[in-house]
Amino acid sequence: MDNPFKKRRTELIADKRTLLSLISPTPVNEFFRSEKSELLEKLTMVVGTPGCGKTTIAQIVEFETLGTLCISQGDQLNDSLMDALTYNGLILNGVPVLMGHRLAMSTNFRGIWDLPYSNQTRSALLRAFVQSKAVLGWFRQLEGMNVSLTDVEIVMGGNADSLAVITGADSPAKFRQYARDIELAIFKIVTALVPPAEGAMAAQFLNTSYDVFEALKYFKIRNWPTQEADAWVNLRPMIIIDDAHELHPAQFLELRDWLKTKTIGVSRWLMCRPDVVAPEDYREAMTREHMYEEGLAPGSTKGRDYLIKLMELGSRDARRFKPIATDIANRYIAGIPEFSRRSIRDIRNTLDVGSATLPDGQIKQLREEISKLARDSRFSDTLVNTIGGRIPSSAREDEKLAALRILLNRERNRTPQLGLLGDDTEIGEPVTDEKMAATSLIDGGRIQLMRQFERPYYYGMDKLIAASNVNIEQFIRLTGSLVDELLARMIRGNSPTLTPRSQHKALINQANQTMNEWDFPYNSSVRILVHNIATRCQEITLRPNAPLTLGANAIGVPQDEMDRVLERSERLTRILHFAFAYKALVFVPQYKCKGKVWCLLELGALPSMAYGLRLSRGGFIEDTLSGLQSLTPEFSQ
Repeated sequence: MDNPFKKRRTELIADKRTLLSLISPTPVNEFFRSEKSELLEKLTMVVGTPGCGKTTIAQIVEFETLGTLCISQGDQLNDSLMDALTYNGLILNGVPVLMGHRLAMSTNFRGIWDLPYSNQTRSALLRAFVQSKAVLGWFRQLEGMNVSLTDVEIVMGGNADSLAVITGADSPAKFRQYARDIELAIFKIVTALVPPAEGAMAAQFLNTSYDVFEALKYFKIRNWPTQEADAWVNLRPMIIIDDAHELHPAQFLELRDWLKTKTIGVSRWLMCRPDVVAPEDYREAMTREHMYEEGLAPGSTKGRDYLIKLMELGSRDARRFKPIATDIANRYIAGIPEFSRRSIRDIRNTLDVGSATLPDGQIKQLREEISKLARDSRFSDTLVNTIGGRIPSSAREDEKLAALRILLNRERNRTPQLGLLGDDTEIGEPVTDEKMAATSLIDGGRIQLMRQFERPYYYGMDKLIAASNVNIEQFIRLTGSLVDELLARMIRGNSPTLTPRSQHKALINQANQTMNEWDFPYNSSVRILVHNIATRCQEITLRPNAPLTLGANAIGVPQDEMDRVLERSERLTRILHFAFAYKALVFVPQYKCKGKVWCLLELGALPSMAYGLRLSRGGFIEDTLSGLQSLTPEFSQ
């Protein structure tokens, strides 16, 4: 049985109706939730790791996708997506607002850089190639919606009369043919086995600039299916340049600097991986996102001539991510015939959360350990019972014992030295405060039980959400590993429900597999840094008195020290840049705790699972700049 979670590349789905049936509206709302008004006005650099959803967002805003959704409104293809796109201004009164087209950077674009020409000529060729392909792409979008050229009008700017004449803007057919001629001329140059000399190229192939982006205002189309006969609607042109990281770095910068020109009226997005973004720009974008989530004022990037839009959220806000993840999972599950036959429509119903208790033999071992601790500490039965009474009665037996062990160790650490007491003296009253134990203590006990007895910890929908680092691709991969287990159980004739142990094992295996597949720049240095941070976090998490209750999953360096090291050390900056970009670490700036402002280097959810640590934010080890450097390969030698 096929597992759609293992082959979710939406760019391989040609049929727009099939694509639309799989798309959840919540990522669209997340994408547009901040700076909505500027995303179509300024150059927007959409940055994210492979599989984070960049291409899906690009496909959604293409004209053919929007148009298919609009004309299918009556058959309820995806009403919730229709509402989201209308709310965010991409659809108005049942009509698309944008004439969007996604243009993926191929080897031919990169090949322009290798031509034996001057920088000025190569730059002009790149611009012309992008614009001509954009124009041809817009017309393909119109053809995809069966719009006749007789129902199309090209509207140019008021000061573009000459360009309109040259490009044939008075006739859609001539406008398209001129773009086709430009594209073909450049294609012949790039693919030539022996490129012509620069002078010969200008004489034989192309010796004119092509700048329609600065002059084109909008397309007008007539007889849109949902409108009255002969009515015209205006469509703003939009180009989404995907996989821009495939360009030469110098090309990428040239393309970015050109597209951010304010005279360009075409909406434009530049989609790329974090690899090609300057580390300081990426951190600035993460800081701005973090401050937005915390309700603070936006960062200093406000008012720039281009935006950096991160595809992933900067935090682990499960409340926002949970509806996204659940909706996506259930849409994929609907496409699995075996699940449909068994009426399984919600992934949550397949994840058992009620059978993780330790067996009797291990509970007995835990009791004996607590009895020995009480005897060695000279705690009376009354004291033990008093402290045990602080634990919520709703906790399971093994959880109560784990929490009691932590509380007794805390009591032992705060009790006067035992050597000052008589041999037969027992302590009858606790020194610690008489308060009910927090629910986080129960979870801290679960982590210690996981480490000591391999009791399942990472199971259930809430843990699956937390393990996803608010990253759609990570969620899909983790959920895919669980669906594999479910399908295997069905083949064997078992019930379609995963035990906590099965979930725990599958998620940890997937975490380790993903980490083993890391192949981004500086990945070996990132692995060492992650291992060193995780080892320190493990040590404090497993202390008997659980000083941080749930343990640690981060180190914290004073913000001003972190700012200084990022300014001075280019190599450390690059290592951290890729660690943040690929979620090996999570960047948490301006974190206020104990009257200080910290910068947290938090382990990503996958390393946290691989090393058996907490998934929630808050537990960090206070450190210094020298401490951070000691964890980094280049500085620890």
